[in-house]
Amino acid sequence: MTATPAALPRLAIDVAPLMEEQWTGIPVFTRRLVQALEASGRVALDYCIRLNRVPAEPVQRAIRLGTGSLLRALHERDAFGPPVPVDPAVPLLYPSVKEAPGIAAREASTIHDISTLVMPETHEAANIAYHLDPMRAQLQTDEAVFCCSEATRAALTTAFPWVAPKARLIPQYVDWPEGFDLLDRNQRPIALGRYAVVIGTIEPRKNLGLLLRVLDHPPIARSGLRFIVVGRRGWLVDQALARMTPEARKRIIFTGFVSEFVKYRLLRNAEFLVMPSVYEGFGIPAVEAMSLGKPVLASRSSAFPEVVGEGGVLFDPFSVEDFAAALLEMADRKRQQEIAPKALAQAASFTPARMAAPVLDWLGAA
Repeated sequence: MTATPAALPRLAIDVAPLMEEQWTGIPVFTRRLVQALEASGRVALDYCIRLNRVPAEPVQRAIRLGTGSLLRALHERDAFGPPVPVDPAVPLLYPSVKEAPGIAAREASTIHDISTLVMPETHEAANIAYHLDPMRAQLQTDEAVFCCSEATRAALTTAFPWVAPKARLIPQYVDWPEGFDLLDRNQRPIALGRYAVVIGTIEPRKNLGLLLRVLDHPPIARSGLRFIVVGRRGWLVDQALARMTPEARKRIIFTGFVSEFVKYRLLRNAEFLVMPSVYEGFGIPAVEAMSLGKPVLASRSSAFPEVVGEGGVLFDPFSVEDFAAALLEMADRKRQQEIAPKALAQAASFTPARMAAPVLDWLGAA
């Protein structure tokens, strides 16, 4: 029997990440979480920004548009009227870090990765400091802590063993807009020849240097593959690029940030996705690629083994030789065809219902 709206438990969700103009990472996670919970029909959602309630309509409009530009403008102009604080009696869920701990009687936050603690050498000092004491205070006031992967949960509970009883898994899913398929078919073919895609902010832990070091290997050069690197330029990127030879530079293209449709188009027409990162909390681009039937070449570390499963090939992220061998294996079109159906099946295992389930269980609404 379906619960009536009046009987549904309420949940306040912080939608501040949706105010970003360009949605990647946490804003996309937030959007998918909201939609998964709404689709469940098991919870009534309240929305808040900076601990003040906001109307549902502008939040839903931002989700339809795929950008938070208007939502941010309305918030900055105080267009929502006098501030109305969140109801402390309503459970409060943060899709990322907390604005302030201890606001509601029942709180939960989401941990996407703790690379600042696992790999501090790949982060700036200010970023590390921000995630130390604030994270501890956040976790102490959480009734539930949602982790985006088993690897993230294991790393978190190793750093903070007392969190283990309340740490729960919340895997993300992939959903492409319905019009992307038709829009892609109506575009001119991508004139890049054979290519693979690399997605992620260009920073040390993304391990792009591993790819740069194998571009000069004769077998890789003979494959004719080019590599399209999609993502914002992170810190220390210039040092990584300085290692490129003129020959290697011809086989790699840096796009910077691209829209969701351009990312979709690049992935759909690529041969495979490369994710050489040493550490990822989840690695949603892997699921995005697999959802399009594209195999994933990923490092045998952090969340990749559980996320990629049989939908790709794994390699040692600290071994140039192992990566080169795995890259050549993946460059074989017959091997790609063997993996493609497994990639589709693996992507299909990540669903909205699976994402919503741990939140509903926490609320007692499962």
